[in-house]
Amino acid sequence: MDIDIRRAASADVAGLVALSAALFAEDGATRDRLRNPGWPLENGHTWIEGLLATPDALVLVAAGGDGTAIGYLIGQFYAASAMWTGARTELVSTYVMPGYRGRNVGGSLVEAFFAWSRERGAKRFHVTAYAANGAAIRFYRRHGFAPLSVELGANA
Repeated sequence: MDIDIRRAASADVAGLVALSAALFAEDGATRDRLRNPGWPLENGHTWIEGLLATPDALVLVAAGGDGTAIGYLIGQFYAASAMWTGARTELVSTYVMPGYRGRNVGGSLVEAFFAWSRERGAKRFHVTAYAANGAAIRFYRRHGFAPLSVELGANA
């Protein structure tokens, strides 16, 4: 099956919202009791439309042969500043439908993110994954990410 990795357009938003909701259900809402599993369906359309209009955001879609969204990636660019001596990018969110995993869809999305980041002059690429999500951590490590810091949390 041919997979097309491309920048998302407004016509892709409904599919991206559905994929974001699937990510929340599979990952975030199961690993963080404060994560609202309904957020993507309630707010995702406005959020993604806003990202599509933001020059420092990247929204990619992985589309199957029929054009259906089967995966996505959202990235954000941060320019160098008085605090940060080099430009950085963050891989904010990515998801591939379970039936398409193991076909390099996620890897292709990450490689496109790296290319976009380098074109923008980024000196560091950043991603956050839940410590309990070993599959995501292994995936990101295979693509060159390595631990940089540790985020700790405590629930009340």
